[in-house]
Amino acid sequence: MYGNIHLKRFTYIFGISMALIMGLTVVLPAFTRNLPSQTADQPTDIPPATVPPPPDISTISFDQTYLHPSGIYTVAEPDGWLPSTPTTTADTARATFSNTNGQSIIQVDVDKPQAEAELTLDDVEARYTSSALASSWSRYSSWSETGDRRREDGKLIMDFVLSSNDQTYIARQKAWTDGNLVYSVRVVTPENARDALLYVLNGMIDSLHLNSEFVDTPFDWSAYFDTQDQHIIRYPQTWTLEDSAPGRPTSIKGADGSTLRVETAEGSVSDAEAASAWVENLRAGTTVQSVEPVTRDAFDGFSVSYTTQTVDGDTESGLAVLLNGPDDTLHVANLHFLTANVDLNDPATQANFNDLVTVMNTFYIMPDVVSGGTDDAAS
Repeated sequence: MYGNIHLKRFTYIFGISMALIMGLTVVLPAFTRNLPSQTADQPTDIPPATVPPPPDISTISFDQTYLHPSGIYTVAEPDGWLPSTPTTTADTARATFSNTNGQSIIQVDVDKPQAEAELTLDDVEARYTSSALASSWSRYSSWSETGDRRREDGKLIMDFVLSSNDQTYIARQKAWTDGNLVYSVRVVTPENARDALLYVLNGMIDSLHLNSEFVDTPFDWSAYFDTQDQHIIRYPQTWTLEDSAPGRPTSIKGADGSTLRVETAEGSVSDAEAASAWVENLRAGTTVQSVEPVTRDAFDGFSVSYTTQTVDGDTESGLAVLLNGPDDTLHVANLHFLTANVDLNDPATQANFNDLVTVMNTFYIMPDVVSGGTDDAAS
C-alpha cells in the first residue's frame, strides 16, 4: 500500500511537469519574438555606384606640371586629377592621377625595354598581350578590348570596356616609341564621359616631356628639383634626402658615407682659376687636383676635383660642379666622399666610382622644367 501511494504521487508530479512543459512551448515562441536576435547580421548590400555627370572639358587645363620623382619626365597635372603613389623600377617610371568626383584614372608610363635593336611600333604592340592586359586590369571585375587596334600618327590605339561595382567604364590607351623608350598614356572614365576621356588623353600626350639628359642613367634613381633655384640632380634610391627647402642648400647623404650639397651663390666663375679659387675658399686645407670645363645644355661651368681634411684629420676627396646660371647666380653641386686622393675628373679612376660620377653628371639647371612642353616623347 505504501508503494501505491508513492506511485500515485510520482504520477501526479509527472503529469504536472508535462503540463508545464507543454505550456512553455506555447508561451516561449511568442515571448522570444520580441527579443533581439543573437545571430550575426548579414552584410548590407552595397548600392550600385552612381554615375557622375561628365566633366565640363572647358574647365580642364593642363597648366600645372608634374615632375616624376625619377626626374625622367614631366607631364601635365590636369585640373581635377591629383597624383597618387608613383612607381619607379629599373625599367619603368609610372605616374598615376585620379579624379575621385569624376571616377577617372590617368596612367602614364615611360618604359625602357632591354632591347638589342631599335624598337618599332610592332614591338610596342607585341607588349600588350592578353595576359599583360589582364594583369593591368586586375583591379576591375571584368574587362574586354573593344574594336580593332589601329595606328594613327605613329601611335598604337587600344579601346577597352571595364566594369567594377556594377558600373561600366571605358578606357583608351595610346602607346608609341622613339626607338629606345616606350611611352603609354591610358585614361579611364565612366561610360558617359567619352568626350572628356579623349580631351584628357590628348592633353596628357601633348604635355609629356622627356628629360633626355637622364635617359642613359638608371631609371630607378630619385631626383631632387629645387622649384625656386630650378636645378636638378639625380641619385640612387639608397641615398637619403636629409635637408631641403626651395631656394635653400640641400643635403643628400649617400649609403656609402658620401655627402652631397646642392646650393646657389651670388656671382659666377669665368675661368678655371676662378673655379679653383671658389672651391679652395670653401674649407681650409682644400687642395684642387684638377679642373675641367663642363657644359650642361645652355649653361657652362667647371668640374673641380679636390682633396680636403675632415674634422678628425682624415683626407677625403671631393668634386664640385659649378654652373653659371642666369641672373649672375652660381649653381653648385658639391660631393665629398671618404676615399683619399681620388680625382673624379680623371677617366682612369671614374670606372671605380661610377655611381658618384653619374650623380654629378646629372646636375643641370632646368628653368623650363616647370612649364613642361613637348619633344620626342610625344611624337
